[in-house]
Amino acid sequence: MADESLTENLKIEQYKAYMQDVANIGSRHETARGFYLSVLSALLAFVALAGKDGPLSGIGSNLFIVISLGAIAICILWFLNTLSFSALYGAKLGQLHKMEEVLPFKNFTDEYKVLKKNWRYIRLTTVECFVAGVFAILFTVALALNWCAR
Repeated sequence: MADESLTENLKIEQYKAYMQDVANIGSRHETARGFYLSVLSALLAFVALAGKDGPLSGIGSNLFIVISLGAIAICILWFLNTLSFSALYGAKLGQLHKMEEVLPFKNFTDEYKVLKKNWRYIRLTTVECFVAGVFAILFTVALALNWCAR
């Protein structure tokens, strides 16, 4: 009986430690998302101000192009970074599902089943990839408009 109780406590402690690891990954993801949003927002504001009639319109066209291309590269990196986080979350949740098989409650397994049935559910990493794509499109349009205005 004591061995069984010890085994159950060990399983619960292992589950809690794994949950903490998932939370830490979520915090790192949030930090990365904030970084990309801040940098791209600042670059988009700069590009907007450096447009044809903007207060920074005097910067060279080459600098405008370099900044826009750099921003597009950052968008691509953000997209790839988000895909990596998505794969990592998938692996972590898969492992949590396995751990829940021996626990009395299957919170994540049951939650995921409910979400999969809801047609309105879109994975947040998918939405984040779209946001990175929208930023890339905005910088591409700014680059094209600048090119046409030459």
